[in-house]
Amino acid sequence: MRKLVLFLHSSLDGFVEGPNGEMDIGWVSYDADLEKHAKEILSTADTVVWGRGTYQMMYSYWPTVAFESNKYTA
Repeated sequence: MRKLVLFLHSSLDGFVEGPNGEMDIGWVSYDADLEKHAKEILSTADTVVWGRGTYQMMYSYWPTVAFESNKYTA
């Protein structure tokens, strides 16, 4: 049996988006510590499952990842 890990940003009162569905979550302080933690967690995953809204939000981002990562390795 495989292990399921939930990795979710939410406020202390359980909200993951603004009152109008906005995902500009300025309350998440994405810094070096959070990036390190995210990489550690996600490096152990072989499958990521997103809901429709997150998938649609990220759809245009993923094709740019290879380009963005290459600009730092050149």
